[in-house]
Amino acid sequence: MSQRNTDATRGHRAQSGAVAASASRRGFLKRGLAIVGSFILPLSFSEFAKASDGTAHSYEINDWVRIDASGHIVIGLSQAEVGQGVYTGLPQVLADEMDADWQKVSVTFVTGRDAYRIDAANEMPQQFVGASMSVTMFYERLRIAGAQARAAFIEAGARRFKVRSTQCTAAKGQVVHIPSGRALSYGELVVDAAKIPLPAHPRLKPESAHKLIGQPLHKLDAPAKVNGSAQYGLDVQVPGMLAGAVKMAPTLGGKPLRVTNSDAVRKMSGVVDTVLARDALIVVAETYWQAKKACDAAEVEWDTPAGGAFDSATILSECKGALQSDHAVVATRIGDPDARFSGAQSNAHADARTIVQADYHTPYIVHATMEPVNATVHVRDDEIEVWGPIQGQDKVRWTMAAMFKLPADKVIVNTTFLGGSFGRKYVPDFVVHAAVASKAVKRPVKVIRSREDDIQHGFYRPCASARMRAVLGEDGMPIVLHARVVGHSLYKSIKPDYFEKAGGWDETMLDGIYDLCYGVPNLLVDSVSVPQPIPVSFMRSVGSTSSVFFLESFINELADTAGIDPLRYRRTLLRHDPLSLAVLDAAAAKANWFGKRAPGLHRGVAFCLYTGRGGAFSTYVATIVELRIVNRRVKVERVVCAVDCGRPINPMLIQEMIEGGIGFALTNTFKSEITFAKGAVVQSNFADYPLLNLSEMPRVETVIVPSDRVPQGCGEVALPPVAPAVAAALFRATGQRLRSMPLPQSFDV
Repeated sequence: MSQRNTDATRGHRAQSGAVAASASRRGFLKRGLAIVGSFILPLSFSEFAKASDGTAHSYEINDWVRIDASGHIVIGLSQAEVGQGVYTGLPQVLADEMDADWQKVSVTFVTGRDAYRIDAANEMPQQFVGASMSVTMFYERLRIAGAQARAAFIEAGARRFKVRSTQCTAAKGQVVHIPSGRALSYGELVVDAAKIPLPAHPRLKPESAHKLIGQPLHKLDAPAKVNGSAQYGLDVQVPGMLAGAVKMAPTLGGKPLRVTNSDAVRKMSGVVDTVLARDALIVVAETYWQAKKACDAAEVEWDTPAGGAFDSATILSECKGALQSDHAVVATRIGDPDARFSGAQSNAHADARTIVQADYHTPYIVHATMEPVNATVHVRDDEIEVWGPIQGQDKVRWTMAAMFKLPADKVIVNTTFLGGSFGRKYVPDFVVHAAVASKAVKRPVKVIRSREDDIQHGFYRPCASARMRAVLGEDGMPIVLHARVVGHSLYKSIKPDYFEKAGGWDETMLDGIYDLCYGVPNLLVDSVSVPQPIPVSFMRSVGSTSSVFFLESFINELADTAGIDPLRYRRTLLRHDPLSLAVLDAAAAKANWFGKRAPGLHRGVAFCLYTGRGGAFSTYVATIVELRIVNRRVKVERVVCAVDCGRPINPMLIQEMIEGGIGFALTNTFKSEITFAKGAVVQSNFADYPLLNLSEMPRVETVIVPSDRVPQGCGEVALPPVAPAVAAALFRATGQRLRSMPLPQSFDV
């Protein structure tokens, strides 16, 4: 089925196959703001928007809800579905407040309206998915939208029954007159309901009245993903479309100067044109395979940036040097850490027993999505249309508008499913390539980046190093902690204004450390930026996958030094926070932490208070890893993860996010490392940048801790504690302190 935007201001466009939707009083489709048609459901938006005689059959209730005369409800989804489950979870919230019949609900991607934009994660207001913000930002918004729709239908029903609205209720897609038991379906009332003004502050249901929120409903998009009918960016087909392949420089930052054999390339079978973009050669042909073969045959002269022959050894050396710098920027200072360290070193403090210090390192890593980045773009004279796996719709609009000097509302963005992203498909470089190619050939072009180019010219999670120092008191608990994190600053690279405004330090480098949840009376957290000529961007869990590895590994070392069980050690440090204690206790109970352990089984624990960007939410996570060494190889057998992410909207979705996050984290823990030689990325595909094998995936047991807090973020939170918990278990198994990722998978024990 079509997965296109429809635009009421343009009507029918024969070339793109769009069908205009009927415009209602609330302007569901207004002035270039588009809605993506459903493409996996029994009826797409365009299919039931009009009857064969052209009369409207679906009616807009508000920005999120349309209903047809049969009672079929289409709920708009502004957030890209990347596998995190928003295609089900967010509609579940609205449908509950609306008292919709879940069996008559379908979902369609929507885009372009202010209602779909959020102001979060240190980003300007825009429509995007990232930073685990979807539930946090849209929970209340969608409850209100659902309650508005319910109120409109109840009022329409009351008028039809000629009774007061207080005598009516809504249930499962019907309005019922309580005294008489008379009932009318939403479909029967939709014409009247669409005319009723919506209350700005509708009455929301009490929690006890919710019938869908909190239920483990199966994913609405799962059947289409199983039977192959779901459309991803690679599936897009547009009339007149050509295909493009990309060839990028052998080193980072290289720019194409010319194709020395361009005449021969253009004569190859199916080739339409060769196009030089700012950073790549794009060959456009009738099919992708023709374009790829021609791209491989092209001989390109590259402009290599001066001083670009950097390598991983030099980067690590610079980071180690920064750990000893006299010019670190202080992010947090509590108490008098300098005096405490000085006193401990000179034995001036009687309560100081031991000084502990350790250095840690994490490498650059890349997203490596299963669906490589791709986009289809048609650059017309007065508008641009984009199809593809887009994580940031407004980011694409702004980029295209700036490139082609058009208003942003002249850029139409059609969102498909995303075959993985983890942050990668927020950066629109792949859309730029398709737009440049389309402009050159004056036809729609689908450009597909090869996996090799995507890995070797991606946007990387930065490397980082840390030096952790602590002074332990007589009770073995830290009386002073100094944490220094150094490395390639993400914010200095992509948000320099925010970096400078913060005072020259990057919160993503210090996640979970600068805002330390543990009770330490004297704390110093500082950082040093070590810039590199390497493109960086957000990746799932951002800096927490490094910073929590540093912090939690060190907490385990402190507990071992003090001779205290590491879970009890954390309970003491978190005694001021009952939510943290509840999550730790839930994990301990599920894993039988204090019970008898099977011979050869080794355990490690880690904790994370994951704070959403800008303080948007707080999710508590405790992870316990169980592993063995079998034939000298590490076998992770079981991971227990307890999480308090507020009130669960759909426990099944939470469980799936935790399981997927742990698999992702184990890949990073044991396998992920991008290295550089002579200014180029060494790795190129899954052969040398491998993923976790199915046989390596452990049993995951998720404990959702009951909570009366509003729903919190969950998509990224499972990742950070995994690596330090694994490292702690491996210390138990091997006696080796592992302070650099990726961790080894084989040991001579």
